[in-house]
Amino acid sequence: MDNNQTFLNACRNGQKSIVQIFLKKGGIDINKRDQEGNTALYYACQKGYRDIVALLLDNDADASCINNRSESPLHAAARSGNKEILGKLLQKGVDINVTDNEGRTPLICLLDNKRTDAALFLMDQGADTEVADASGHKAIDYATAHGLREVVARLSCGNDRDARGNTPLHQAVYNGQGEIVRTLLLSDKSMLDSTNDGGETPLILACMQGNLVMVNLLLGTGADPGKAMLSGNAPIHYAAISGNRFIGEALLKAKAAVDAQNDNGETPLILAAKEGHNDFVSVLLEFHANVSISDNLQHTALYYAGERGFNEIVEKLLENGAE
Repeated sequence: MDNNQTFLNACRNGQKSIVQIFLKKGGIDINKRDQEGNTALYYACQKGYRDIVALLLDNDADASCINNRSESPLHAAARSGNKEILGKLLQKGVDINVTDNEGRTPLICLLDNKRTDAALFLMDQGADTEVADASGHKAIDYATAHGLREVVARLSCGNDRDARGNTPLHQAVYNGQGEIVRTLLLSDKSMLDSTNDGGETPLILACMQGNLVMVNLLLGTGADPGKAMLSGNAPIHYAAISGNRFIGEALLKAKAAVDAQNDNGETPLILAAKEGHNDFVSVLLEFHANVSISDNLQHTALYYAGERGFNEIVEKLLENGAE
């Protein structure tokens, strides 16, 4: 077998004594690549073999050599998250912000692999946290998606947005990460009522998903229960559509407008009646919803409940003065 391949395999398999034998004997290409373009150093970094990495670097292995995916040994080290290896590579002067063919930096790879300590180390060494990969995501996006609280606390800024205009708070709410939401709100409340490109606030997302815990957390921090999208749909409209009475109660107690109308003239009561949500209709009536309001088609909640055969809702509406 080719000695270069045997040497590369020894590095990949963590066989330190064999690596030492070949290095002592000499005559091998220490930067030999396999079919994927990976070198011995790449594999040693990927597997976290610190001693072998040190041996290779001491024998002038190329710390900047990239493979067929444009991944460097620094990217490989990001998989194992070994800070000592990362440090040794940086001492060799490698580019800390080198990107692979997907635009991912070593920092982004560390965060995607949930390596918090190593990511913080790389940030301390000057890694650029504002680089976006090919999908438009930055370090803060990966940290938020994976619930890495310490990194989020370090990076959080209301001005950070992904390709769709979502702030880190939008992302944390969408992913149902309560602890991350708390961390973000402690560091920067400017995101609380911010809208993404679709006009959605974090509270609207929470209502869309029917996440009562998140709704209470946002309202408790001061989220505006009445901030609506361009369509006129406010959080209470989405709560009415989903029929979650507990979210409805939380919004109404936070002074959401019980008779708010969207661009179609629909109130929460009309929407709840359309969907047949008996309990939600009851909540709205307890908060004195106007049963006589009609939408742009001049149809009331009673009309829709009757048309769709929701008899219990019809009875409740009639009992509350609907005609």
